[in-house]
This record gives sequence, C-alpha cells and structure tokens, in this order.
Amino acid sequence: MFDLTRPYLVIPKLIEQPTWGGEYIVKNKQWQAKPEFASTKIGQSYELFNGSNLSLLTHTQETAFTGELTNTKEVGSATLAASSIALRQLIDQSPPEVLGEQAFTQFGPTMYLLIKFTQALGNSFQLHIKDGTKHLKWKTKPESWYYFEPGIITLGVKTGADWSQYQKVVTDLNNQILAIGKQVATGRIEYGKAQEEVKTLIANYNPWQYVNVLHTQKDALIDLSPCGIHHSWEEDTAKYPLGNVLYELQLDVMDDEATIRSFDKGKMAKDGSTRPLQIEEYFQFIDRTPRANDPNTYIRNTLPITDTENYTLNRLMHTKYYTLDKLDLMTRYGSYTESIDHFRHVFVKSGKVDVSTNTQTVTVSAGHSAFIAAAAKEYSVKNSADSSVVLISY
Repeated sequence: MFDLTRPYLVIPKLIEQPTWGGEYIVKNKQWQAKPEFASTKIGQSYELFNGSNLSLLTHTQETAFTGELTNTKEVGSATLAASSIALRQLIDQSPPEVLGEQAFTQFGPTMYLLIKFTQALGNSFQLHIKDGTKHLKWKTKPESWYYFEPGIITLGVKTGADWSQYQKVVTDLNNQILAIGKQVATGRIEYGKAQEEVKTLIANYNPWQYVNVLHTQKDALIDLSPCGIHHSWEEDTAKYPLGNVLYELQLDVMDDEATIRSFDKGKMAKDGSTRPLQIEEYFQFIDRTPRANDPNTYIRNTLPITDTENYTLNRLMHTKYYTLDKLDLMTRYGSYTESIDHFRHVFVKSGKVDVSTNTQTVTVSAGHSAFIAAAAKEYSVKNSADSSVVLISY
C-alpha cells in the first residue's frame, strides 16, 4: 500500500529534440553537469502526465534524483525509475482519493492533465477541433501556454483573409513539396537541392500572409482551451535565440488523435518522406468567426487572489479542465498553506521550497515539482531561498 497523504517528487521525462531543442530546460533543472544530459538538446520535459513516475527520495538535489531521457514515440511507455513508484499505481490504489472526487467523476481513474516544460522552434500550422465537438476520429485538446521567455507565434486567421485562396495556397504548396519528395525518394534529385527548392516554394507561396503573427512577451498567458482555432510556434533565431520557452497545460491527448495540420513548413526526411497533412479537415473544423480569430480572445491577464507581506498568489489560467496559479514567496521561510479536495502539482520556477503535508516534507529546487494527492487534505509550501516562484496546477 502506498502513502496517499505524503508529497512525492515528480521524475520528469525529458524528450531529446536534436533539431529544435536546447539547453534551457536542463540548465533550469541544474542538471547540466549530469553525464546523461551532456551535449543533449531537450525540446520538452513532461512534468506531469499519466505516465509519470514519482520518486521516493525527498530532495531534488540528491545525486540519485534524475530525469528519464526519452523521445516522442516512447514517452508514453510505462517505465519504472530507481527508487520510484508509477503515478498510475498511486491512482489505482484509490482514484478518488488521489485525483479528488470531482476530477474522478469528470475524467475517470486516470491523470487527465498533461504539463510540459517546452523549448521549441517552429512547428506546423495546426488546430484542435472545437471544444464540445464530437467526432469519430478527432478529439478536442484544450491547452494553455505560459511564456517563460519572449517568443513568436501565429494565432488565428487574419481579418479579411480569403479562405478559399488560403486553402488553395497550402494545398498547392503541399502537392509541390510531395512531388519534390518523390524525386528525392527515387534519386532524381539530391536532398540538399530538394531543401533549396522547398525553401523557395515556401517563400513564394508565403502561407503566413493569411495568419496573425504575434511576438509574445515574457509572462504572456495564451489560453487555447476553446480550440477550433489556428495556432503555431514560429522561429526567429536573431530576435529569439532560445525559441519558444513555455509552460504548457493541456488535456493528455495524443497528437495523432487531436492535431490537424495544414502546413508543416517544408519539413522533409532524407528519404523524401513528409508528415501527412489534413488540409481539408483543417478548413472543415476551423472556427471562422471574427472573434475566434482575434488573438485578443486568447490573451489572459493575471488575476490577483491573495497579497500578504510574505507571499502573493495570482491566478494565471482557469478553464473548465484545469487551473494554473502563481505563488511568489518574497521572504525567506515565508510559507503558504492550502486545504485541498483535488490533487495539486507544485512546480518551482525559481528558488527552492519545502513542500509538506502532515506526514512528509520534500525539498524542491528550481525546475522541479511535487505531486500531492487529494487525500493529503492540506499542504504547505515554505520558502528556503531569498525568494521563490511556484506554479500550482490542478
């Protein structure tokens, strides 16, 4: 039997991305000296999801505490790290006591929340079907972004854009890229030459002319939980050398069940293959109303909750699926206590804190997190640095 009342350190699963990852995540976790992460570009760290493992250690700076290195195909596979238990095991023991009665009723006996720490360059033009839409293949995937650093994105289709022309542009562009890919596959054109031709095609067609391009500031809050709208991460290595560094909350739904793409920015493997697009479905499911395509619809402002001399608590995001709060501890040994009937995930953005329940205390340093089951009923976060910033999700 597992103790449902103690806090557990979460063992992150780090995804190597040689083409678009970086060092930000590993440095934030203070793991740059660990040999398993040396010279490794990390694109995402899964901070909490149904495949998470929970450490039985009590301090993230213990030598034995480390992450699991994986990839996008294997990240969901069941693993068991040293001195750990699987989150699934904890939930299976008593789903309502771990998740909370409301979460168990709404989502069943599983961790429905997926929290990612991401450093990414550009990704595809995409959307998730509108929240509430029922479809045999596609599932909705509400998600929200909290930017740790400035970045660049596209969000919504431009006011006055010609939808038919937009669809024709991405369709024709894709057909020509596929034709070039076939030439690579049959050896009629070298891969390097093919990349040059694709780059020229993209510049000529310019799909960005139809969508809103936004420069996101540090601490920007983007709530895409309504779904049904266009979005993508972009890249400008001169202005934003780190790419897009953000903290993501979303429902734990696989990309192949939720992500509909219209343009993949010319990505092509050396054998000429490309990722399949769903252009017709993109234009079938996209919400074309002006409000849905106005970026301001999805930009959120911080909502103050509590302000004391020791800490401030602000709400960053609240949807019908998840909530994200930010706790700023301004004084050494200042503490925050909360009664709960729903699990909590506590991520330390900066500083160091002690997370305690009635039965156990764990020390969590920057870049790491703890999980508290609903059965704990109450937990506290005590600052052990000059100041700490903590993100609380549930």
